[in-house]
Amino acid sequence: MLRAAIIPLLLLVSSGLSAKVAPTEPPPPLDLQLASVSADDAALKTVRANLPDCEPGCITPDEATAMALSAGEGVTQQGRFLLDIRGGGQSIHGELGQLLFVNSRQDYATLGTLTVAFEPDALDMLLRRAQVCGAAEVTEGQIDVKGCRADGVDDLNMFTMIQRLSGRRIVVDGELRLQWIDWHMGAPHPVANKRGEHERGYYQVWVRVAEAEQVIFVYDE
Repeated sequence: MLRAAIIPLLLLVSSGLSAKVAPTEPPPPLDLQLASVSADDAALKTVRANLPDCEPGCITPDEATAMALSAGEGVTQQGRFLLDIRGGGQSIHGELGQLLFVNSRQDYATLGTLTVAFEPDALDMLLRRAQVCGAAEVTEGQIDVKGCRADGVDDLNMFTMIQRLSGRRIVVDGELRLQWIDWHMGAPHPVANKRGEHERGYYQVWVRVAEAEQVIFVYDE
């Protein structure tokens, strides 16, 4: 994926034949970390009670993260997920193929982020339904959207995707799972997860979209 991140590097200064590294405090327990990020989705939890599309029950990004981490890698869970689109990216090569991504948080590596992974054909059909000119604004859970119908895009990429979808509130039906992301630039934040003794990376929480019908725009006219 063509994604950029600033990773702090730990520099070791040697003296003589040995080097001393200052001890680091262990990260807080996972449940405490999840509790600390749940406040970011408080607005979603407030509005979902009044959303007709959430009558079957919608799951917020922090709740989805707790579900996926509790289930573990290799386990999928069907659900209906509610999120605001605050960032995105695109995969160019590797095992992730040509997928495009939107995230519930701008920093995709932040614990509590829900990532929606789109097949290109599904995203193309979805953008034909997007009735928005330019980016919308999200303020304390409220979205202001300019209502105008837009056609499909000739050049489907992360920039045209973000132009149409940034700030949109959506409901997504799909299977929730953990997706391992290889990371060779140092330990990602906030928590590094080691899948194997010599593997470095972290888990993203994914819902994959193969059909545009899996996605509902909230507040569409």
